[in-house]
Amino acid sequence: MWSSQLGRAIGTATPCAQSTGLKLQIDARLRELDFGDGEGLTSQEMRSRFPAAYAAFEIDPVADHLPGGEDPAEAAHGFIACLRDIAGVHPDGRVLIVAHSTVIRLALCRLLGEPLSDYRRLFPRIGNCALTEARMTGPQPVLLQLNAPLEQS
Repeated sequence: MWSSQLGRAIGTATPCAQSTGLKLQIDARLRELDFGDGEGLTSQEMRSRFPAAYAAFEIDPVADHLPGGEDPAEAAHGFIACLRDIAGVHPDGRVLIVAHSTVIRLALCRLLGEPLSDYRRLFPRIGNCALTEARMTGPQPVLLQLNAPLEQS
């Protein structure tokens, strides 16, 4: 059981770990992309505060990430390195990882050989608490499920 260090991820992961009896591992590489000056703002607010930068971001959100924000390519690299490390620790098991929408979408593009700049177009939305499942063993990662709602019991 692994989680980003951000509070909202830990808040989701903790009851899962408690109910399964698994130890919760925290890794900063699973955190969400830092959107810099765009943190906490709506699209309309960003358009109003930095219109040229936001227009460029809408065209290519990787090459023209938001002012003061983290480089999405670096975030994807760190996230995938973390996934590979976790897969190495659990080569024969299934692992629940609680992470964040944008960095998951970036990692999916990288793992599936798609341009990172297409992450918003190819994966427009990852729902909160939705399940995205990938097999990380073998020569090529395999996407098994994308954005599946969790079953209610």
